[in-house]
Amino acid sequence: MGLETAKRGIMVNQKAMDIVGNNISNLKTKGYTRQRLDTVTVQVHGRGRTLPLAGQGVEAIGVAQVRNSYLDAKFRQEYGDVGYYDQKAAILQELEAAISDPEVENTGIGNALKVLSNALADFSNNADQETHANIVMNAMKGVTQILNEYSGKLNSLMDEQKNNLRLSVEEINTSLDQLTILNKTIADEVGSGTDYDGVNYLPNDLIDKRNLILDDLARYGAVEVTPAGDGSVQVKFNGKVVVDNQGGRFSNDQMLLDRDGITLKWNSTNEMIGGDKGALRGFQEVLTGKNAVNRGIPYYQEKLDDLAVTLADVFNHIVHEDDPANPGPFKQLLEGAADGSFTAGSISISDRWSSDSSYVIRKNNPAGSKDNTDILAMKKALENDYGFGGEYQGSFGEFVSYITTSLGDDIKANQARLEAAVSVAERVDTDRLATSGVSLNEEGINMMTYNKAYQALGRLMTVMDEQLDTIINKMGLVGR
Repeated sequence: MGLETAKRGIMVNQKAMDIVGNNISNLKTKGYTRQRLDTVTVQVHGRGRTLPLAGQGVEAIGVAQVRNSYLDAKFRQEYGDVGYYDQKAAILQELEAAISDPEVENTGIGNALKVLSNALADFSNNADQETHANIVMNAMKGVTQILNEYSGKLNSLMDEQKNNLRLSVEEINTSLDQLTILNKTIADEVGSGTDYDGVNYLPNDLIDKRNLILDDLARYGAVEVTPAGDGSVQVKFNGKVVVDNQGGRFSNDQMLLDRDGITLKWNSTNEMIGGDKGALRGFQEVLTGKNAVNRGIPYYQEKLDDLAVTLADVFNHIVHEDDPANPGPFKQLLEGAADGSFTAGSISISDRWSSDSSYVIRKNNPAGSKDNTDILAMKKALENDYGFGGEYQGSFGEFVSYITTSLGDDIKANQARLEAAVSVAERVDTDRLATSGVSLNEEGINMMTYNKAYQALGRLMTVMDEQLDTIINKMGLVGR
């Protein structure tokens, strides 16, 4: 019995060193969870006295993961906030590149309005000169072209982010499918008899893979995980059960994008997908936000449209008509869409002005006269205050500054929240890694401990061998 005790001890300590080696080998493996060998003393079964059967050694019962489910849940909760602010930051930065950076670099609408104002000032001193009229026309064309450019950039950004949202939905659906497959595989292995005294020892590599998917999924929304007795898990996403096991029937839901490319629904119920965190919320806020509280791409599109509408309304009611063939109080300097509406994407200088830069010069002025009333009125119009859709009261230049400042404030506020969310998530992840991550120092200590035990058990086996040799070869020799 002593030899068997030593043999069991050697085998168990050898397996423990195998696990230590596996931990060290996977030190840099993403998602790997530190493992440990669980052991129990060999149970003594005997009626009456158990002393003769005592001391039968140790038995390995399974390889467990060292993991804290509370820290997992906490990390996923915080990671949802990171996903939300990070997604908003990415889109807002692209917005900034589209409409704020040109303003900072003096290549945007603000600078174009200054160029127009300076051109009008020069023109007012030379009101009958076609050369100066041409400069004014080109300056106004520059303003409208930049508005067109900004509008095109925002439309492209909207399409790009809709496509990114679609790709994210596909990634989420793939993750849900993978979780269902892993649930079934894990449950099948657990059902094959890997339990000891009511404790299930799960396939650790599959558990790591599943936890990685759950961590990644938490970036998109609120993830809640409830373990089942068979090793599978029930997963809720934004409060909706999306991965489940009902009596051995493994299933998962799928996300669908509505025709607008923004609205999300569940395939099983056609219910809209809500949620207060995650990248999906970040996508939807920036793709739908159109008020001062939630400023998204539509908001800035609307502000540019307000600028275009106000610009057209003002400058189409300044220069007085003086051609009898075109009755009307004012000349049309700007035009928009075919239906007469104005947007940042459709505004342009009128065909009549484009074909004749002297269109803004009063034709009844004799050569050499300098009736600059309309020209001065145009310059003054750039400095007057307007409502711009009702949200802001100020001049054209001030309104442009208001738009870019609002975007800058949004980026700054979101960045501060992102940094705070990342800090909290990293702190929780550090706590989680302190439990489930591999520590070279700790594994080194374990290796030395198991090695010493291995050597001691080897020495025990040698002693037992010597005892047997004494009994067999050296006892009972008297009288031979």
